[in-house]
Amino acid sequence: MTPTQIATALLLGLGLTACVDDPDGTATLDVPVDPATGLRLADLPPVPPLPEWPDNPPTEAKKELGRALFSDVRLSGSGQTVCGNCHLPTSAFQSGGPLDAPDRSFPAITPTLHRHTPSMLNLVYAPMARWDGSHFTDLPDMMVLPFAEPNMNLSMLDVSAGEALDVPAAQVNLQRRLTVEIPGYVPLFEAAFGEDITTLSPEQVWRLAGQAMAVYIRIAVSRDAAFDAWNAGDDDAISDAAKRGALLFTGKARCTLCHSGPLTSDFEFHNVSTSVPDASGARPDEGRFLVTGRDEDRGKFLTPMLRSAARTSPYLHDGSEASIARVIAHFSGPDGRADPLNELAMIPALTDDEIDDLVQFIKSLDGAPIPLEDLAPPTTLP
Repeated sequence: MTPTQIATALLLGLGLTACVDDPDGTATLDVPVDPATGLRLADLPPVPPLPEWPDNPPTEAKKELGRALFSDVRLSGSGQTVCGNCHLPTSAFQSGGPLDAPDRSFPAITPTLHRHTPSMLNLVYAPMARWDGSHFTDLPDMMVLPFAEPNMNLSMLDVSAGEALDVPAAQVNLQRRLTVEIPGYVPLFEAAFGEDITTLSPEQVWRLAGQAMAVYIRIAVSRDAAFDAWNAGDDDAISDAAKRGALLFTGKARCTLCHSGPLTSDFEFHNVSTSVPDASGARPDEGRFLVTGRDEDRGKFLTPMLRSAARTSPYLHDGSEASIARVIAHFSGPDGRADPLNELAMIPALTDDEIDDLVQFIKSLDGAPIPLEDLAPPTTLP
C-alpha cells in the first residue's frame, strides 16, 4: 500500500469514527444508515450478484461438466485424487489442514505444498488469486491450473521437481484423457460448448475445461451474512460484541487499510511479518518477490478475503495460525512488526476484549449456507 493509499484509508477511518462520536470506534453502537448508500458502514458493502461472462455464459451443461472435472479421480496422474481433496465443497472449499499434497495417493514420496491451500469461496469475484499471484491470468486458467501440478500431471510422477508446473505437458495429457482414455467426456463438451474436442488443440481443450470449472465454482459464494443485515439497518441481526468489532475493524484497528469492499480484500500484496528473514536475510518464503523479482516485494502475500473466514481455519500463507484471534494478535502485537519491510507500523495494539470483539465481527461475516445439492459430487461420471 502506498503512503497516499494509507493516508486516504486513515482519513476514511477517522471520518467513520467521527460520525459515531467515538474516537476509538467502539463505544457508540447506534450507527445510523446513510441514506446515500443504504448502509451503516459503506466500506463493507454486500457481495454483488454473480458476474456476467459474455465470453462464457453460464449454463447448466457447463456447470455439470465442471462438477465432473472437479470430481473425477481418473483425471489425476495417479488416478487417485481430485480437486476436492484440497478444496472440499462441504468444508468451505478448503481442506482444513495447514498444508496439502498435490496427490495424496503418494504420502511417502509426495512433498506437501509449501503454502496453505486457501478456500475457494468467492473466488468467482477475485481479480487476483494465489498467495503470490503467480500463474494468474483469469478464473478459467486458475481453475484448470492444478492439472499441471506434480502427480496431477501424468508427465510428472517423478516428484523431484517439487512444485514445478508443466502446463504444456499437462494440456496434452488432459486432452488425451478427455478424448482417448475417457471418451465419454466428448459429448459432454459438445453439449456444453458446441465443440468437438477431438478436433481441438490441447490449448483449446484446456481453456474449455477451465471455463466449465469456472461455471461450476460459481456455487462457492459466501453472501447474505448477518453483518450485511445489520449494515443495512437491522439492529438485532448481530450481537453488540460484533457491532463493536465492526466499528473497530473500520476504525481504530484500521483493518480496512487492506480488508475493505464487499469481499473484504484489496487484492494487493502486503508484508505483515509472516515470513521474517533470519540473521542472514533469508526468509522461509519470499512471497511475491518470487514472481516480480523486486526486493520491496519480499515477504508480501495476497490479502485474503474474510467472508466465512470463521469456517476456514487455519490461516496465513503457511497455515501456521489456527484461530482468528491469534492472527489479530499477531497483527496488533510486536510480532507483526518483526519484518524490516512490515506494513503494520500504523496498526495499534489491541486489548484482549477488542480482539474478542473483532472475532465476533468476523464470525458475523459467515454467509448463508450453500444448498447441499450444489455441494454434492456427480451421481455418475462419463
